[in-house]
Amino acid sequence: MAGENPFLIYGRYGTLGFEFAGAVVAGLLLGRYADARFDTAPLLMIVGVAAGLAGAVTRLVVVLQRLSPREHRTRPGRCH
Repeated sequence: MAGENPFLIYGRYGTLGFEFAGAVVAGLLLGRYADARFDTAPLLMIVGVAAGLAGAVTRLVVVLQRLSPREHRTRPGRCH
């Protein structure tokens, strides 16, 4: 990423916030819909928010690992 336009880098990190919020809101809305359909309020809404949060955190970790520079790279043949 050396020499890249800083706005592209900021944009990549900036989209993480929208992805995070979108996953949680999607879980909330799907949970509310399921609660209304099956009359289980607020159980499925809580499950939906928790699932959205778990998905968002997983996505955040994966993207940050890909975008962040590696300080400690393992050499072939080493088990770390």
